[in-house]
Amino acid sequence: MRLISKAVPFLIPLLIAGCGSDVATGCCAAVPSLRVINAFTSPVEVSVDGTVVLTSISAGNIGMAALAAGAHAVVMRPIGTGSPTNLNITTTASGVGTIAAVRSASGAVSSAVLDDTNSVVPAGATKVRVLHLAPNAGVIQVYRTQPDYQTPISWQFPFTYQATPTSLNAPFFQSTVGTWEVHVWQTPTDASGWANAPLKIIIPLASGEKKTIVILDNPGGGVRYETY
Repeated sequence: MRLISKAVPFLIPLLIAGCGSDVATGCCAAVPSLRVINAFTSPVEVSVDGTVVLTSISAGNIGMAALAAGAHAVVMRPIGTGSPTNLNITTTASGVGTIAAVRSASGAVSSAVLDDTNSVVPAGATKVRVLHLAPNAGVIQVYRTQPDYQTPISWQFPFTYQATPTSLNAPFFQSTVGTWEVHVWQTPTDASGWANAPLKIIIPLASGEKKTIVILDNPGGGVRYETY
């Protein structure tokens, strides 16, 4: 899978920045078996089966690691201070697993599995989902048009940072074949902000295709996005 990012200038407190990671196996590496999204507020280190595979993923960035197929024990540890979070995953030779380091209600690092459990897209259909993984962004406005409905409609409201594994596994919306357009802004709180939204994501999809949009904190302030 190939990650795609988009950057636009700073227009309002909701900022956008381009793709980037400070780890050697950054967002555009060859297809690995594990994608790690740092949706925490500080850099994290990732170990798998007792071996460090990603030494430091900055807040708001993504790391990629190649793993053998099978069951693995993962530990994500904040750099500096803080207790680690543990989870067990199973990777496959043909897919890329996706996990996230997130901020818990207490402010500690927690973990979430973001793998799509609704992977079947019917012929003649497309699917898109949006995950709010920007802990410093607060409430954001996310509206969309889709191939079979061209009037901007809210993705969900309120749309806040979701820090539990259950709510992080947001559902996909389904439409017909064609182009999805997703706009993100901070104010106003309704579709009147659509035309001037600083973040505009255009995703053309063919029959049976799907995309996940991940909204992340930008290390320089505000937010950016990635898709996979």
